[in-house]
Amino acid sequence: MKRSDFLNRFLVLIGVSSSNILLDSCSVEGEEEGNEEVEFLSEEDILYQELKDKTSETGNFLEGKLFYVDITNDNYSSLSEVGNFVNDTDNYILILRKTEEDFKVLSNCCPHLGTSNRWSYSNGNFRCANHGNSYGTGSGFVANCSSNSTSGNLKQYDTSLNKDILTVDFDS
Repeated sequence: MKRSDFLNRFLVLIGVSSSNILLDSCSVEGEEEGNEEVEFLSEEDILYQELKDKTSETGNFLEGKLFYVDITNDNYSSLSEVGNFVNDTDNYILILRKTEEDFKVLSNCCPHLGTSNRWSYSNGNFRCANHGNSYGTGSGFVANCSSNSTSGNLKQYDTSLNKDILTVDFDS
């Protein structure tokens, strides 16, 4: 890594936005000024790369109440197609790819009796195979986990997508 690249990344991480003064003093003797192209990474690009590193093994990373999912990781490979879902039983969520850019993340706890591992999806509803109850993905009436409800919508979490990293806000 060039010294100028290192300094640029370091300065962005500590909140300094203009590194031109310092970069001028980092040129190697014999280099003509202006020949070196400096690639500046935005804070968003640096954060993205850090999340790619943190999610590289399992495909996900939890930090406080934010959950990050690399949708290209093998553990989430079925999300590559619109209409598919993943039942992430380790993290108690269903991840549904509605469109190329739109994902829904819902609680995988069945409102009827709390089962989390037997879901199927069709016609805009998730069906729990334990008792055959279906639950929606809308924002109306939410049927809470283990509430003995036989209808309603599953609890939903806010999401955002940055390239191929899906962020889930469990505080929403």
